[in-house]
Amino acid sequence: MHIYLILDEQTGLLLFLFFLVLIAWKPEMLPTIARELGKWYNWARKSLDDFLREINEPIYEARSEVARTINETRQAVMNDVDPDILRIARALNIDVRGKTKQEIMSEILRRLGEGKSG
Repeated sequence: MHIYLILDEQTGLLLFLFFLVLIAWKPEMLPTIARELGKWYNWARKSLDDFLREINEPIYEARSEVARTINETRQAVMNDVDPDILRIARALNIDVRGKTKQEIMSEILRRLGEGKSG
């Protein structure tokens, strides 16, 4: 009874199948059977890996294309902004990432306006 508590239904089924295999085939055949099962397992695993790679490859390519496009757009926006304006913004601790020239200028003027009134 205590042994049954340790074994769940799946383990019991596996043990039953193991003893069934022992009865059906000679014990000398078990290493050969295990070797063949290992070969089939490796083949199935490699096939699944290849299948998943074929599915995921276009997804990774699309992601990298989108990231490259975003980076190119950011560079184009940042190249339109005068370097002096960027230096002023950085001196005022203004985050310029992803902002247009107009947004950066508005933030600089707002910060400078706060300094005068204070």
